[in-house]
Amino acid sequence: MKSNPDIEKDILLTLFKHGCIGKHHTPIINLCRNLNQYPCKEIRKSIKSLRKKKLINLYKTYHGLDIRMIPSQLQVIKEIIGYEDNF
Repeated sequence: MKSNPDIEKDILLTLFKHGCIGKHHTPIINLCRNLNQYPCKEIRKSIKSLRKKKLINLYKTYHGLDIRMIPSQLQVIKEIIGYEDNF
């Protein structure tokens, strides 16, 4: 099984690809479906860790908790996932 930083990087990469920044958010169960190579329990532990690092926020909705990235931390997130602007 991969280490916890690998799961965190994959979570941030998935959120970034789907544009879950600021007002746009996605349910946690969608992350479990997209990252099906990891157990959902490990994904939830990594989400807690990312929340403590203040890289993501949890958002309450009528169907449960949703997850989104914090826009002010976007530069740090890009460094973690290895995203490069080629403009």
